[in-house]
Amino acid sequence: MILQRNKPVKIFGESDVSVTVILDGSKTVAMSENGFFCATLPSHDAGGPATLELTAGEERVAINDVYFGDVYLAGGQSNMSYTLEESEQHLAESAATVRMYTLEREWIPDRRDTDMKWIDICQENGSGISAAASHFAVDVASSQHVPVGIISCNQGASSIKAWISPETASVDSDFFERIKFSPDLVDIYPFNETSHLYETMLLTVAPYAIKGFLWYQGESDAYIESAPFYARLFERMARDWRRLWDDDELPFITTQLTYHTTDENLSGWMIIEEQQALAAKSVPMTKMIATGDCGDLPDIHPKDKKTIGLRLARCARGWLYGENIPYKFPVCSKAEAFDGGATLFFDDCGDGLYESAPLEFTVSDGTSEETTDRYVIDGDKISIYSDMPEIREVRFCFNSESIVSLYSSADIPAAPFRIRVDKRAV
Repeated sequence: MILQRNKPVKIFGESDVSVTVILDGSKTVAMSENGFFCATLPSHDAGGPATLELTAGEERVAINDVYFGDVYLAGGQSNMSYTLEESEQHLAESAATVRMYTLEREWIPDRRDTDMKWIDICQENGSGISAAASHFAVDVASSQHVPVGIISCNQGASSIKAWISPETASVDSDFFERIKFSPDLVDIYPFNETSHLYETMLLTVAPYAIKGFLWYQGESDAYIESAPFYARLFERMARDWRRLWDDDELPFITTQLTYHTTDENLSGWMIIEEQQALAAKSVPMTKMIATGDCGDLPDIHPKDKKTIGLRLARCARGWLYGENIPYKFPVCSKAEAFDGGATLFFDDCGDGLYESAPLEFTVSDGTSEETTDRYVIDGDKISIYSDMPEIREVRFCFNSESIVSLYSSADIPAAPFRIRVDKRAV
């Protein structure tokens, strides 16, 4: 197992009697309260192996392969639980210590065994471990020279409302009542009752000390009635999770959905992508990776989870570990009109932008729209040209099918966007 380094260690579980806990020479006794115990032990630097011993009455348990490193909780729905075996992509070779603990799920299409406890992240265990989280863990462990553990806490087909606390749902009852979630979320998957997964899954792993969260979810909320509220829902979920761990600074690294297909039941797909970007911008200690170049039409479960995992790792390495590497995706921060077109200005594009394939933009004057493939890339700017007398909005890949082929000099793709255009100066 992996325990979080440089934080007090929480060892907890069920017991009707007091439990003596010994970890690497540190000893404490945790009293039983309502059949539950929680022991707190001193923090440790990275390293291992160490031995964890628990004694309750006549019963004794010893775990000998305990390591101290960085632990991440990987949450979300089926694209996070999508396995290494399903993705058909091999892990990089590494001698690093990487482990994963997969929680039992209520609904599993192939009924694979997920009661796996702490096991090695390796190709041999690929049939039951998260592909995206596995690639993330191996890359972070190898680059930072520290053991990495993943708590895989996700449920296929889950809505974000199922991961929000009942307290928040109660306090914000008027807000939740205004959101028209698809009835299929609960009719087909009963675990999507508000707060259900928060109570049945998340509460079983808190307050196990962690370094941060990886979040890959949104497909089940891509309905036009609920999609516009996603950023506000994510903010409430993030606040709940951080409160549960008693740490307002715990970071989230989120994964934006990639292109999928036209589906009348998922008419809010682009709104979800836009809301995910908004959440990453507005919720403190949150970053997002862009994925608009690694989908798999028409599959809602793209196989390329290696790209996802490595981008999550790159974000962690640059943001959380302070490596001098670019990790932010290019963002269109401003658009200015000129006679015959508009200029788009981008942040976080390194030495400039480049295209891997021809681009296409949609421009609108407020009443009509047209597509244009006339543009010039100049460093961190793109000038696009149109026959419209006045451009009020520009959209790029703002649909559910377009593949993003615009990158920063660091080979990081832009995210789909739409932006209002500033009028020409008179």
